[in-house]
Amino acid sequence: MSSRNRVFSQVKVTHDNLGQLSLFGEEDSPWSHLALHAPGDETQVVALYLHGKWWPVGDVLKTSDKSRSGLVVVESVMERVVLFLLSQVIFGIQERPQEEHMYFSPHPIWEFCKILWLDGEAVGFYSVKKKGSLCDGYTGQSYLLPVLDTMFVRTHWRRKGLALRMLEDFCTSLSEQALGISFPVSPSMYEVCRKYLEIHQEERDRLYEVEAPGDWSQRRNVWLSIQLQKGPTITKTAQCPDTLSSHRRRELLSRGKTTDGKLEKKDSSTTVIRASDLHRGAGEKRPADKAEGTVGSKQAKTIN
Repeated sequence: MSSRNRVFSQVKVTHDNLGQLSLFGEEDSPWSHLALHAPGDETQVVALYLHGKWWPVGDVLKTSDKSRSGLVVVESVMERVVLFLLSQVIFGIQERPQEEHMYFSPHPIWEFCKILWLDGEAVGFYSVKKKGSLCDGYTGQSYLLPVLDTMFVRTHWRRKGLALRMLEDFCTSLSEQALGISFPVSPSMYEVCRKYLEIHQEERDRLYEVEAPGDWSQRRNVWLSIQLQKGPTITKTAQCPDTLSSHRRRELLSRGKTTDGKLEKKDSSTTVIRASDLHRGAGEKRPADKAEGTVGSKQAKTIN
C-alpha cells in the first residue's frame, strides 16, 4: 500500500468531503466523476468513484493492459480521466513547484493528447493544438500551425529523457513545415528544445515559439532564441519540463450546491471507505484496463 493510500485507508464519505470532477472544466458538464477529498481540504483528491467502487488516485493511473506502453493517443473516457488527473491533480496540486504560479487549464474534449505509459503507469503527457482548431471560444481565430501546448513528466520519472522523447514524437509525427510551441516556454522546456535541436539539426528552421493564432509576427525561432540567449535563463533549479499557454485552472471541485448553499444529495448517510475497499482484488481490472468507447460515443456517455 502506498503512503497516500495508508494515510487515507479509512475515510468517511460525507457531504463535506465529496465533490464532482469536471473533466473538461465546464460547469454542469455531463462528463464528471464523483471524487473524495481529504477532510477540510477539497484540493487533496483521495479517490474517484469509477465502475461502481472507489479507487485511489494512484491506482487510477496504473494499468495491467500490456498494450498501453509508450505514447498512446487519448481516446477513451478513462484515458481522459487519467489525463485530467495528471494535469489537474498531480501537476496542479501534488507536484507543482511552490514558486510556479501557472496551471494547466483542463484539456478540451476535442484536443489531441498523448499519455506516456511506462511499466504499467501513466508518467506524463503532451497535448497539441491542431492546425485549424479554434484558439478560444471568443475570437473565432484558428491556429495557423500545429502547436505543442502542454507537456508534463511526473517527478519520479524526470531526468530520464522522457520530455525529449515526447518532443521528438511531436515533431516526427507531423509533416508541416513549421511547428509551434506555446508561449511562454518554460526554462526547462527550452533546455529540452536545445538538446533536441542539437541532435536534429535539420529541425532548427522548423520549430517556433508562438502566440495564438501563430502568424509570422507571432513566431520566434526557438533555435535562434537559444543562440541569441533571448530565451528564459536556464538554471539548475528548473523544474518540470512543460509548456504553458493555459491560464489559471478553474475550480477543481464543483461542490454542486443548491441556492440555499446545501449539497444536492438524496442520501445523507455516512459511509466508511476501508483499506480493503481502496484496492482491487486478485485478478480485478483497474479502471484504465477496461475497454470503453471514445468520449463522443453513446457507450462512453453512460460511464460514471
